Amino acid sequence: MQSDIQSKQSINSRAARDAASQHRPAPDGGSGKGTQSSNTVPSNCIDTSNTRILRTGIDSLYLTYQGHLSDESSIRLTELKKLAQSSSASSVNLAQFRVDPHVFEVKGNGRHPFAYILEDGTFRIEAAKQDAKQAPLAYAKVSSELLTVAGPDAALDVLQKVIDVLGAVTAGPNVARVDLCVDFLTDYPLERITDAEFVTKARSMSRHSEMRRFSGISFAVGAGLSARLYNKTLEMRSKNNTRPYLKALWHEAGWDGDQDVWRLEFQFRRDALRTLDIVSYKELKDCLGGLWQYCTHQWLKHTVPNLADQTQTRWPVSSLWEVLQGADWGDTCRILTRHKVERGRPPSDRHLFVNGLSPLTSFSAREGYTHAGEASEAFLKAAQDYHDGTSQITGVSFDDYYRTKVEEKRRFYNAGPNKPLGDGPHPADKAVSREYRKRSDGDY
Repeated sequence: MQSDIQSKQSINSRAARDAASQHRPAPDGGSGKGTQSSNTVPSNCIDTSNTRILRTGIDSLYLTYQGHLSDESSIRLTELKKLAQSSSASSVNLAQFRVDPHVFEVKGNGRHPFAYILEDGTFRIEAAKQDAKQAPLAYAKVSSELLTVAGPDAALDVLQKVIDVLGAVTAGPNVARVDLCVDFLTDYPLERITDAEFVTKARSMSRHSEMRRFSGISFAVGAGLSARLYNKTLEMRSKNNTRPYLKALWHEAGWDGDQDVWRLEFQFRRDALRTLDIVSYKELKDCLGGLWQYCTHQWLKHTVPNLADQTQTRWPVSSLWEVLQGADWGDTCRILTRHKVERGRPPSDRHLFVNGLSPLTSFSAREGYTHAGEASEAFLKAAQDYHDGTSQITGVSFDDYYRTKVEEKRRFYNAGPNKPLGDGPHPADKAVSREYRKRSDGDY
């Protein structure tokens, strides 16, 4: 980030002045000095393509919470991490941390300086040990779906309840990373854009393609502030990620379901945010519009070349960019009231009923079955015979194998808590009771 960037209050006021005066800073990599736009640019150099914004939103949000892990959470997470590291599948499947309605999978590894990692489809939370020095209580990633469907304020309310169970919060939430995005439709020939048409403070620029089609351009990847201009629908198709909640928002905004949806996205990491004097989520929320103005007016612009003028900073911005600059952040992150966020990480219908039928159809082909019902019964009988027949070697019967696999999937999909064999107390509950007894007896 350049040293001339001022505080968040000045970002908003400066962006307003820039919008009014059409001030265009030079791409000097840090000076921020620019010249006033020229009135001599021929009007026939300004394109008139049709561009329409579908939504503005926060696509990614990473937060930190200062504080300390509670005694009970410390004991419980330590035991759950040991279970996750076990060589026994039945023990691994008990590595779950429950905060209703969430059932988090606890990982067997950590990531410095965080000892514990909890994950479900809504949040990924990394927590530090009680005695960790200079480490926050928790570092959390909020899912894009929850941010889109419920909105960031509601998402953080849910997250706060989970963090409060982990320990005592002394400060936060503070922002470690945020991605701001605008989804739009356009008939602008984006595939014909050249690098020379951009005025940017980014030091690097890369073009990308998917399925032999131009898919977008990235700017300053890996830097404190970076950007991407890319075909969102093409990305979703290439990754087989349908994102129905996102498509529902687009349809409500007038998308016909066929036209490509493009996205302009700016990613701010911690260092860039601190340079802009943004620490807390509240400070971020108060200046989303100012951040967008800074990014699209001063950090990155797309211009229409004017060969009669050798000074690129005087070239007019394209009609595409004018629309993107004017994105409205006053009603940020319009949410879907009719869409329910899936709890956990459940498999899709396609995964279950297309990919999941592969073993059954293979069995049917081998054994000559053509009727699904008959094949299903025969398949289960053959599977049971196989596992029971090898149990003397493996020590695992069909019922044991089936139960273990169901528990494994339940843990991975965050579908519900697994119970110990014999319905006895959970090992983590026993560890907490044992530790409290030791302390009450003065053995601690």
